[in-house]
Amino acid sequence: MGATGVDTRVLVLDFGGPVLRTVFELVEEEPGSPAHDLLAGRGPMAPPEEPDPDWAALQAGQITEREYWAHRAAEWHAAGGGGADIRALVADLFEPVRPVLVREGARRLIRDARAAGIPVAILTNDMAAFHSEEWIASMDVLAEVDLVVDGSVEGVLKPDPRLYQLLAERLDVPLDALVFLDDQGTNIRGAEALGIRSVWFDVPDPEASYAAVRTLLDLEV
Repeated sequence: MGATGVDTRVLVLDFGGPVLRTVFELVEEEPGSPAHDLLAGRGPMAPPEEPDPDWAALQAGQITEREYWAHRAAEWHAAGGGGADIRALVADLFEPVRPVLVREGARRLIRDARAAGIPVAILTNDMAAFHSEEWIASMDVLAEVDLVVDGSVEGVLKPDPRLYQLLAERLDVPLDALVFLDDQGTNIRGAEALGIRSVWFDVPDPEASYAAVRTLLDLEV
């Protein structure tokens, strides 16, 4: 790409959350299911008076995202769900691929960024770890971005600085050209430590997060 001038900007999106709706939202469509009973009102959707302790530990960097989901998958299986691994839980909610899985605000942001000449990349930890090859190939929004870097393929996960650096190298831009959106506090802190302009994605209020990113990219809000 080679665009390393002062005005260089690249939009970098985490996939699960900023682009893909979360399981905490999808379970609302399945009342009475084991997944609904387990996940409704948890994670980022937990009310202040009933916080999700594991989610708080994840945001504080005390456990990893995979550890969080391993706990939930084991509970889901014990409650009558399918297999006990994370992929079984994810498949139950995210298959088949359907338009409602992708946030319309994310689609608009990607489209508007590219129309303005701003490259768009996905920086995710667990796409291949959580989803099948067939599911990934069917996710049309991935064809609309310039680059996908998946930590589960690369063997290093956010917030490890090597994954952000790998992304910047493949884009051929400096780290400070990146504008990063992620719903995990640990990943935001890892990016900011490298000088990357970052916005924490608020799952209950996605449009406010997209607006903050648009401001950093000088896109119309």
